[in-house]
Amino acid sequence: MAKTKVRISHWSTGVVILSLLLFFFALPHTLEDFATGEPAKAGAPEFVLAYVIAGMFALQGLALFWVGRRMHRGYVIHAFLGLFWPIAAGAAQLPTILSAGPYRAGFISVFYVGGMIVIGVLLLIVSLLALRAGRAK
Repeated sequence: MAKTKVRISHWSTGVVILSLLLFFFALPHTLEDFATGEPAKAGAPEFVLAYVIAGMFALQGLALFWVGRRMHRGYVIHAFLGLFWPIAAGAAQLPTILSAGPYRAGFISVFYVGGMIVIGVLLLIVSLLALRAGRAK
């Protein structure tokens, strides 16, 4: 049986790499949120929030699958996630980070939030460029 090589665009590769990097920052940050009791401090029901966040991670995994299948919706979902995570992390965490006091566990906690914002914005941009490149064909 002859092997067939699937040619994937550099934009698709970028979406996959950035999506995996976003997992790298978002997952530990989310675990830290729950470990420090942040949802309870904000008055959010932990049970509901846990399922919403798990749903977001599952959606991201499904979007990765769809990008691998070259489906338009995978890029659309990644563009949404690239917009959602930086806004959510920035709105919830930046005021505390920029205040005078220490932030959670120090540098690593700030690194998680900063990574989510930077990688999320890059994911949004690359996903939109991948969509645009796909329509130009």
